[in-house]
Amino acid sequence: MAVNIEQIHQRMTSSDEEQRVEAIRLARELDLDLPLARLGEALGDASWRVRKEAVACFLKGAHRRWSASDAIALLHSQDNAGLRNAAMEVLIGLGSAAVADLKAELTTRDHDVRKFILDIMGEIGDEVCIGSLIDSLADPDINVRCAAVENLGKLQAREAIPALLEAMQTPDFSWRFTILEALAQIGEPIALERLAHFRDDRLLRKPLYDCLGSVGDRDAAALLVEGLADDMRKCREAAALALVRLAERFFEDVRNCLRRQQEGPLAGSVAGLLSSRDPSVQENAIRILGWIGNSAAAGRMLPLLGDETLGPRVFNALMDMGPEAVCDLVRQYLGEDPAMDVYLVYLAGEGQCRDLAGSLAERLASEDGQMRLVTARTLSKIGGVEVVEPLLRALGDECEEVREAAASGLAAIGRQSPGKILEKVAPLVEAARASARTSAVEILGQLGEPSCRPYLDMAFKDESPRVRQAAVRALASCGGEDLLAGLKLALTDEDAEVRALAAENLWRVDGHDAVESLGLALSDEDIWVRTHAVRSLTRIGGARAHGLVEHMVHDPVGLVAISALEALVALDPEAARGALLKALDHEDEEVVKTAIQGLSQLSPGTWALEVAQKVIHHPRWAVRLALVEFFGARMSDDLCGLFEQRLEIEGDALVRQALEKALDRCSMQGK
Repeated sequence: MAVNIEQIHQRMTSSDEEQRVEAIRLARELDLDLPLARLGEALGDASWRVRKEAVACFLKGAHRRWSASDAIALLHSQDNAGLRNAAMEVLIGLGSAAVADLKAELTTRDHDVRKFILDIMGEIGDEVCIGSLIDSLADPDINVRCAAVENLGKLQAREAIPALLEAMQTPDFSWRFTILEALAQIGEPIALERLAHFRDDRLLRKPLYDCLGSVGDRDAAALLVEGLADDMRKCREAAALALVRLAERFFEDVRNCLRRQQEGPLAGSVAGLLSSRDPSVQENAIRILGWIGNSAAAGRMLPLLGDETLGPRVFNALMDMGPEAVCDLVRQYLGEDPAMDVYLVYLAGEGQCRDLAGSLAERLASEDGQMRLVTARTLSKIGGVEVVEPLLRALGDECEEVREAAASGLAAIGRQSPGKILEKVAPLVEAARASARTSAVEILGQLGEPSCRPYLDMAFKDESPRVRQAAVRALASCGGEDLLAGLKLALTDEDAEVRALAAENLWRVDGHDAVESLGLALSDEDIWVRTHAVRSLTRIGGARAHGLVEHMVHDPVGLVAISALEALVALDPEAARGALLKALDHEDEEVVKTAIQGLSQLSPGTWALEVAQKVIHHPRWAVRLALVEFFGARMSDDLCGLFEQRLEIEGDALVRQALEKALDRCSMQGK
């Protein structure tokens, strides 16, 4: 279609915004040679959409029709801010190609244009602009000088630091403020002596602290710590943020400096920042309080332990204070606020406050279930013989988690004082409540004492399956000469889980008797007993175990058959080939897929084609897909032909996709 450029010009002057936008878009797409004056009108259009199209049109024709100097000329417009902004967008879009013309224009008498040029240089980001920006620090216009500073910061111009520090000698607050911000953006280390004296200027302290957080050396720590006690809150907040940033580079210097203030009023000043509305100030105040290590001030963090965001930070800060400070904190505040006590009991455990165990034990009788649980868990970490009786009573708690934590605590104490725990716990094997008998067996099993064995034997005859299950676990952890006899007895239990636990642990008893016992377990009615028996036989190994496991490939339950196949492949992949081939006839498609996966790991051979011919027409699409995916990586001429034949009749989309992918591989291999 012939383009009537006059019609485009007419539409560019239309009062309809859509007409003007479409006209410029068409001119851009057709790369038409618009007169600069007409394009300039579009760049200064009242509509931002028109200006945006005009900028894109200018950039497309740049270097062929219009130049950077054409756009720079538009910066001189005194009454059209939209045109100036559009011209800036054009020059930024031209990038480094515009730099030479921009530098040349810096001699213009129009200070607004000089400022625009510096801002454009900052956006372009070309390092060759840095020299011009440094020279502009001496511009007679303050706005131009400030633009030079801001853009030196934006470009992170390290070479500008000496000039910026020299410019700081000019006693103007806004000027110095801007320079400090730029120095912080540049981020290069600056000796404290070059900046420290500006703290005497009350208005400059906040930007000074901000700056030192980024550029300060290790000597800056003391000045920022001093800032934490500034009489202006904004300065204290800035010092806190800066100090944590400084700690990323000089952690030991910062912490040592803070620790020297441990007994002074500084911690209280920092604690006051916990009420800041700025979450970052709160977080940094928490970290600083941890580094100071003043337990009294740290106590003001405790209400934040329940805060979803700040709670973990408070906990870490308290741990940073060290065990002694944490324990002091617990002693000082425990009992003051019931809502806080749960956290304090937890802290006592994490802080290893062993001397508090006895006083904490009374909370095992609390009406609050969470308190009882936290106390039991804490005592399992720090408790000694002084808490044995309370923990024994907790074994009768209505909450299972509390009972488990109490049992864990008694077992931990028993590892240090087995005689004491055996004396107290052994009678519980005959307790009326099954839960107490179960806990007792679990505790005795963790003591590892031969003298516990009679009680475990008694537990094997308990009426409760849970007690008998605990007895099997305890016996397995104790070991000993009678382990085989105990596990063989458990294999005859009426409870399937007891039998499964016995089968799971019989691998611990190496030898003929164990293998034969597991062989009998392979015919158990429960699938988990059979599965665990397969796994134990695999761990024992040997020809007899291998033969028994191989037989289980024919188990009608897929889970058992899969366990057997995986075990055989793990023992000896090549020796497992026969079993894997037989498993291809299994009714469970998961078993067949496992067999295919196992076969795909074997060395190449003629058997591969036989397998493919047998399975490629399997009625289950998932099996066909597994075959193509696993065997597709080792394509032979015969397999390529077989896959082509299947592709002609394959109805499943996923299998077709896999076949096509495998055949593409054939083509690349030239087959």
